[in-house]
Amino acid sequence: MEAVEIKEPELVSVADVAQAMDAEAQAQFVKAAERLGIERLHPEQERAILHSLQGRDALVVLPTGYGKSACYQIPSMILPKPVVVVSPLLALLEDQTRNLDKRGVPVVRVDGTIRGKARREAMERIAEGGPLLVMTTPETLAGEELRTALTETGISLFAVDEAHCASEWGHDFRPAYLRLHEMLERYGRPPVLALTATATASVREDLIRILDLQDPLVIAASPHRSNLCFEVIECGSTARLRALTRLILRLRRPGIIYCSTTKEVDAVQGALSAMGVPAHRYHGGMKGSERKAEQELFMKRGRRLVMVATSAFGLGIDKPDIRYVVHFQTPASLEQYVQEAGRAGRDGRQSHCILLHHFDDRDIHEFLLSQSRVRPQQLFQLVKALVAYVEEGRFPDIIDLAAASQLAQRVTSAVVAVLESASLVEITTEKYVRPLIHPDELLTKARRLTEQFQRLRKLDTERLDAIEEYASSETCRAQMLRAYFGVEPGEECGACDMCRQAGERPGSFFEPLRKKKARKKAGKKARKKSGKKARGKKGAAKRGRRRGARGRGRNNKVGPEAKPEGSPTP
Repeated sequence: MEAVEIKEPELVSVADVAQAMDAEAQAQFVKAAERLGIERLHPEQERAILHSLQGRDALVVLPTGYGKSACYQIPSMILPKPVVVVSPLLALLEDQTRNLDKRGVPVVRVDGTIRGKARREAMERIAEGGPLLVMTTPETLAGEELRTALTETGISLFAVDEAHCASEWGHDFRPAYLRLHEMLERYGRPPVLALTATATASVREDLIRILDLQDPLVIAASPHRSNLCFEVIECGSTARLRALTRLILRLRRPGIIYCSTTKEVDAVQGALSAMGVPAHRYHGGMKGSERKAEQELFMKRGRRLVMVATSAFGLGIDKPDIRYVVHFQTPASLEQYVQEAGRAGRDGRQSHCILLHHFDDRDIHEFLLSQSRVRPQQLFQLVKALVAYVEEGRFPDIIDLAAASQLAQRVTSAVVAVLESASLVEITTEKYVRPLIHPDELLTKARRLTEQFQRLRKLDTERLDAIEEYASSETCRAQMLRAYFGVEPGEECGACDMCRQAGERPGSFFEPLRKKKARKKAGKKARKKSGKKARGKKGAAKRGRRRGARGRGRNNKVGPEAKPEGSPTP
């Protein structure tokens, strides 16, 4: 792979940032940064941290690997009351809590996996108050146990990690994210810091509305980092695996390969393993224990492995030395692509982000989206079934409502979450679905919601169009990404395939790997192995001769103590 010149990003020293504070705050700020091992900050981090310390709302869009977590970790050691971080990613919560605890940062984690004594101790620590980072999930945040503890202590800052879940994924990813505004009100509406790696101008506006941010500072950094070399390779389904194999044999590890389906993950991982590549896999069809073991193995420092995975892998993964991210198929959106590709090169060293593209990839995503998105007719169908129950003087639970509306329980739960976020229904303590407005008004508002879902499905199509345009574009990849995310295009990156004028790959790149080469490699390995064995045997023989010589020397002694061979012992 061709080496390119990497432009160093502009950074500000922690000491310079602290100069704008009073003496006491300076000392706290410097000490907090030192605990985290941070010596310099990006200007965007500096602005976000200072703004949050002033108790004001902010929406921060920083690319993957830019250090979003520092924007709430540093304030958590300075502000007088707990800082709450809500995230949908259990892996991120677990990883950050463990790392912060090692560094002596006051932190507790509360989610569905924390039970018994550990949960009681976490609640007791929260009740003590003071500077503390509370890591939790939206589901746990909605419970009474955590609300009671935090209501007593108060909250200095409420950080929403992966904030785009509230706008982009919503009911498909975490329905509870749609209720964050309601939760904020229940917790006394503390200052809010919303963080995400990807958000277009329209998504940023949507987040401001959903979270009800008050006169927020909006920071939107370029989605492209200067050390990332973006490239698109056009190849059909038959040549794709051949092209991938050649790339993986040439690129430095560790790396990630993303596939659209679990079937492709298994096929690619098997093919690479057969070629001698240390490939592992990760997807939703595996057992939880298997996924955890594979992730932990990949994350081990110094391990140069290849992870073949669906988009389920990587959220919250902080491995700095990933040298490449290859997409085996085109993803469903530029938002998804940038977030996944950005997991490469967090250490600032040159890394590759390669997309294997073919126009047939779109068909896969159109099918997957049709299965995952709540359809407008499903929402209206459910509301009509709910109204029928109310007119009979009854309230259904999720199971009854699913049966009455002829929808799957998963779809029913997702639609009910949407209705909850719009303050149209509530789930009672007995788990019944109860409308909060008159049935006639509920039907009217449901019609408006169906129109919103129709726009959402239209937006899915526009996203697929956008990534198609990116793949076929002949302009600088970085400039195109910046324009899509509503950031100034700036200069050409000088690192992508368009800037390097890399041209198309030769036809031989897509041909099957020649058996001659494979045999040559296999023969080389066999000779190396047999050479080791021969050296081992030779060494053993030499040691044997030395031992034999020493033995003969003892038997050939001269003098009164010498005995002839075979003579009897006294």
